[in-house]
Amino acid sequence: MSASDSLRHRLLLLPPKTGVAFQRLHESGLIAEDALGAILDAGAITGDTARLLGFAVAYHHLQAQGAPVADVIRMARARNRRVNLGWGAKRWKAEHDRLSRAETLQRLAQENVVYDVSKFAARLPPAFSGYLIRTSRRLGMEGLRQRHCVASYHDMIKAGRCAIAAVFVGKRRWTVELVETPGSEAELRIAQIKARLNGLPSNEVRECIHEMLGVDPKAPALAGGLRPMPQERHYLQTLRSVLPILREHGVRRVHVSFDGAGDSGSIDYVDYEDGEIDAEAVMVEHQRVSRRFGGEGWIVETERVRCSVDEAIKDLTYDYLDETQVDWYNNDGGFGALVIDVEHGTVSLEVNVRLTESSTEFSSEISIETGEEE
Repeated sequence: MSASDSLRHRLLLLPPKTGVAFQRLHESGLIAEDALGAILDAGAITGDTARLLGFAVAYHHLQAQGAPVADVIRMARARNRRVNLGWGAKRWKAEHDRLSRAETLQRLAQENVVYDVSKFAARLPPAFSGYLIRTSRRLGMEGLRQRHCVASYHDMIKAGRCAIAAVFVGKRRWTVELVETPGSEAELRIAQIKARLNGLPSNEVRECIHEMLGVDPKAPALAGGLRPMPQERHYLQTLRSVLPILREHGVRRVHVSFDGAGDSGSIDYVDYEDGEIDAEAVMVEHQRVSRRFGGEGWIVETERVRCSVDEAIKDLTYDYLDETQVDWYNNDGGFGALVIDVEHGTVSLEVNVRLTESSTEFSSEISIETGEEE
């Protein structure tokens, strides 16, 4: 039975309304095959099918925010561990750490398996700053060094479904998952790039790794889920409404500060430089934006409202932050500022994410008997 046939069979076992809804989302391309499989696995582990549609929305949102939900579900299923569909990002990450360590120690304890990664090696440059992982012992050590769940990819590597490379950019180590693209050409694409503790790369690092490995960054993407949130930039319309008012009152610059952590975040203050304006009293009309995920993807709703300039500026700040899809409010959280330069008619946004991390400067495993590196 093919993977697609298996999914269709599993959907038939769900309550009719739930199964039909998932089938339509899958057929329309809004939920990819691997994402749907993970969601159904979560339902099988928990026995909770009533909340699966709601969990599908949470699954994609959490994945987009960097919570390793898919990996946890896969490892939990393999190790007969329970999960809870209502977990927040922090709980998913904590469970990921626990399962990853168990997978790593298990992989190191078992017999060393040599992987056949020749089909991947043939499509990579003869030399690059790093190496392909060719044994299960090396895979376990990679998980140990990087403190993530790469050791749990053993079965997929063994089956030839992917390969793992350790790549160095500057002094930082990155774990890279390589897979084949669909179709007869079978080019390589990069499915994941992770640093220690599941750190994510910047655009510059991502581009550097693609170039180093000779992989086209525009290769067909991993069928990983939802279409991205549409970038409508409604905040620009609000800015165009408030800008004349700010100029009329002699305001030179507006500084909006925000901060978040522990699963919540908010604007700290809005500061108006120069000029004289009671921003809570002066009114303006603008389009207030809200976003939600419905049966056919992200739904963006706008409502024409009349509110204070202060409230409109907060609305446009949250709107702009939503479109960045940066998680600045979970776990250690983040902070930043939006600045409206009234004189020059520009807006800038900077979002900083806090990351508690350590760097491994040396790691080695050698045979006590021979002194050679394992």
